Parts: sequence; C-alpha cells; structure tokens
Amino acid sequence: MAGTHCPFMPVFGAPQVMFVRGDGTQLWDSSGKRYLDFLSGISVTSLGHANPVIADAIAEQAHTLLHVSNF
Repeated sequence: MAGTHCPFMPVFGAPQVMFVRGDGTQLWDSSGKRYLDFLSGISVTSLGHANPVIADAIAEQAHTLLHVSNF
C-alpha cells in the first residue's frame, strides 16, 4: 500500500494464486484448477510433491531428530 511503512523489502508481490495441494509435478489451487509446477524449489524439482515414500521417511526422521542448528 502506498504511504504505509513496511519493514521488509517488497521482493515479491501478493500471490495471484493460492496453491493448496501438490502431487508429483502438478499443483492445484483453491478453486480446484490444476497447474504444471514450474515454480518448484530444489527439493520438489527432483522429488515431486507428496511422494509417499519421501513423506514417510521425513515423518520417521521427524520422530527422531528434526533439526540441528548450523552454528
């Protein structure tokens, strides 16, 4: 908004589409429209969305140790 103070850099504008689900290379928005995911990050590019084997492995690891700081 013009004239308002924002402490963050306006790198990205407001999202035009709200994605609510992914499967493999596909995304779906809140209206149910399907998209081919050309926006994905590094893990999704190689692994896909909602891969059940990957999701199970992440869940299993999360029960043991989820994060260690990189200090």
